[in-house]
Amino acid sequence: MATLVVMYTLRRQGTRRLEGPINKWVYGSFAPKQHAFEIARREADKRGFTEGSGKLVQVVTDGDPDLAMYCNEYFPGAEHTIDIWHVVEYLWEAGACIFPEGSKKLRRWVEAQKARLFEGNVEGILAELRRRLGRIPKTGPGNKGRRERLEADIRYISRRKHKMNYGSLRRRDLEISTGPIEGAIKHIVGLRQDHGGMRWIKERSEAILKLRCIEVTGDWGHFERYVHDRMHAAALIFNKRAAMLTNTPSPLPQDRKAA
Repeated sequence: MATLVVMYTLRRQGTRRLEGPINKWVYGSFAPKQHAFEIARREADKRGFTEGSGKLVQVVTDGDPDLAMYCNEYFPGAEHTIDIWHVVEYLWEAGACIFPEGSKKLRRWVEAQKARLFEGNVEGILAELRRRLGRIPKTGPGNKGRRERLEADIRYISRRKHKMNYGSLRRRDLEISTGPIEGAIKHIVGLRQDHGGMRWIKERSEAILKLRCIEVTGDWGHFERYVHDRMHAAALIFNKRAAMLTNTPSPLPQDRKAA
């Protein structure tokens, strides 16, 4: 599975409004997740968002524990946010343990919890879930499974509630979802590499993914000049035409710590 990074800068206009995205940059790789964070850290430093700079850095993920671990390691001072729509999926799952699936009661209940979520009232949601859990009998057909699923949803939200400050984020005009990432995945990966009958090895797919990111970021002209200069220099050194095609794909990037 590929890891995709979408990075951009926001510029403050007035007291609340943020303007952007500015200098949008996209990077993808089939290398381990840590590699993507190493590249993201390097690019953030280039933009002046170094550790200790005092500038706000926000990282938005889907709640993956690995991403949380690497976020703490590479962006220790960042405001880590979990995509709000990922949390909404857990609300639907929790609601299905309380009300019949597809019912109007379920929809109304989820909408009420979503309103709390957008306000940043996660404690209110947890109190509601715990109250509903207490009403489910410990015995009876299907009750054990319902309780276990609801308990799992409560644990998920409770352990990550400090990353769900959506009310504060909205007031500060910051991001609350991974919409830019989802769009980039469809446009960069899905549009070119995810069609019926396609078969890829990671190393070959890596090369296409890199080219797609270069194109989307707007660096194609710079890339062409870079390739031309490298091939021209190689031709002068070895006194022969350099070939771009190769029968042996390049290996995937390695983490610096693992290298």
